[in-house]
Amino acid sequence: MSGGGRFEVDVYLGRSEGQHFERKSLFEGSPKDKRPRDRTSVRDQIALQVAALANAEGGVLLLGVEDDGSLTGHGYPARAVDTMLEVPGARLDPPQPSGFRVMVEGHELLAFEVPMASTPVQVVGDGYPLRMGDQTVQAKFEQIQTLKLRGLLESFEARESRCELPDLDPELLERAQSGAGLSALTPAEYLVRRRLADLRGPTLVLRQAAELLFHRQLPDHPNAGVRIFRVIGTERRTGLDHNVEELPRVEGALPRVLGETYRTIKQLLRRPSRLAPGGRFRQTWEYPDFSWREAILNAAAHRDYAIDGRGIEVWLFDDRMEVTSPGDLAPGVSIERLLTLERVHASRNPRLVRTLVDLGFMRDQGEGLPRMFAEMEGLFLPRPELEAHNHEVRLTLRNTPIITDEDRAFVVSLGDQELTPKEFRALLEAHRSGRVDNAELRLISGLDTLGASAVLRKLRDRHLLDLHAAGGASYYTLPDDRAELDSDRGELEADRGELEADRGEPEADAGEPEADAGELSESERRLVSGLGTRPRKEKLRRAIETLASRRPWRPADLARVLNRQNVEKLTERHLKPMVHDGQLSRTHPENPTHPEQAYFSTGSSVGPLFAETSEGEEEL
Repeated sequence: MSGGGRFEVDVYLGRSEGQHFERKSLFEGSPKDKRPRDRTSVRDQIALQVAALANAEGGVLLLGVEDDGSLTGHGYPARAVDTMLEVPGARLDPPQPSGFRVMVEGHELLAFEVPMASTPVQVVGDGYPLRMGDQTVQAKFEQIQTLKLRGLLESFEARESRCELPDLDPELLERAQSGAGLSALTPAEYLVRRRLADLRGPTLVLRQAAELLFHRQLPDHPNAGVRIFRVIGTERRTGLDHNVEELPRVEGALPRVLGETYRTIKQLLRRPSRLAPGGRFRQTWEYPDFSWREAILNAAAHRDYAIDGRGIEVWLFDDRMEVTSPGDLAPGVSIERLLTLERVHASRNPRLVRTLVDLGFMRDQGEGLPRMFAEMEGLFLPRPELEAHNHEVRLTLRNTPIITDEDRAFVVSLGDQELTPKEFRALLEAHRSGRVDNAELRLISGLDTLGASAVLRKLRDRHLLDLHAAGGASYYTLPDDRAELDSDRGELEADRGELEADRGEPEADAGEPEADAGELSESERRLVSGLGTRPRKEKLRRAIETLASRRPWRPADLARVLNRQNVEKLTERHLKPMVHDGQLSRTHPENPTHPEQAYFSTGSSVGPLFAETSEGEEEL
């Protein structure tokens, strides 16, 4: 079958699913009763996934691999496999390349190497699927056509380059081919495969993306590199008070620019002492390593290279790091959507991004921004700030920790436990959210499925987490004895109450917010009391939607009623995403940060408050 002779499967075996890669098992049933999946469902799945990849940016579908990465192959006769491999040509319009067999460790896998289609691809009689991150969604012909046309007409990276193949760095090309599992191809074949070049008769015509990625000097792009500035203080000054030092500009092929920028900034970062588990102070970098690198990588991957007059700038102040990149956000992306921390996979430079994945600079799961926020939060640092104005996108990381009394008490309670950063992050997530599972730990730590499982099991074996087994929905919580922290919180609240009394404020004024929060019906009070201290996300959001169906709620009042300690966290993790999903609306939609902002239910999906169980108990 086509493609099999030059396909290197090893590079995909340890890779997590993402925008350009999907794997599926060909068996079903319990571990003790595995049996081959229904052939019709497998053929349907092949058609769906191949069309989805083709409608996006292309990729690889690998069948015969379990969710944990183990190889199991298949149990089908040869003729059935032949039919499966021909599905892309038989059931898709326009037809796509057939699959091929790959033998690995005695297991026969089925592989489909899918190119990015130039026109929308339909599963005949079943619509137009589209790959979005690690998910496949249904789209419309017009939506996909718009994406295709936008890429052809608006993408600077797709424009023709004046450079030729000998102008490109052969070492970088070899690295990219190896990372993609395409070392068997010639450099020209690799460039065509990744849509970085076109063959016009015998002539190879490069695109701008190839020039940006692999050209040694970039003569046509004087501002494609990175400028780094160090500021003594927290504000820029001029004249006699000038306090800005510009370091040598970093230029050249994008992979080398990124590497040199990382090395330069690492030398400029400081290592202050900060609170660590057990209440001790330890030296640590002023910004999480992943967070600042991701800020620079995002700027390089998603900037508008059509703007030649400005480049990426990194400003290091005493209290913050600012990374600015030329251009507006990519079409379909907004600051508000990014701040929901949902995985967003959208880029004006998909060819460039795909090659950066090959080179090992980024993963293709759309996880960068959520993990950046999680790592900052894990070091008790303020949330990153995102701004887009004047055709420029700015991301700011601040280095001054903000530690609540609750967090400080938790850190101290860990005593002298020796914890890796990822173990501590898992415990902190369980403390703040009431629970942690494999998916959440992967998101906030960058671990794969097996790595996250190993961390959680180790913490369970050390009695630092309790497992709540529920198959694929299993999760972990802090042991019950950690509930002693609640009493500490109560003492803190009592102390705050004494301070309020000392201030001598009128009781009527101090009681107004409590009166607002207390105006609950009997069913609402039962709803809130039924949440417990560690509700699941779905349960908490349903309670929010139910309360907001009666009247608008300010975030602070809602947090008080729901016994949530962190108003900002409630807003960012629940209220804003619920607005994005259409479950809530704002009283001041034109100004999301309005001081009197409140949220109310749209009424789109409010269900009954309670459902009767077979035992007659009420549950959410």
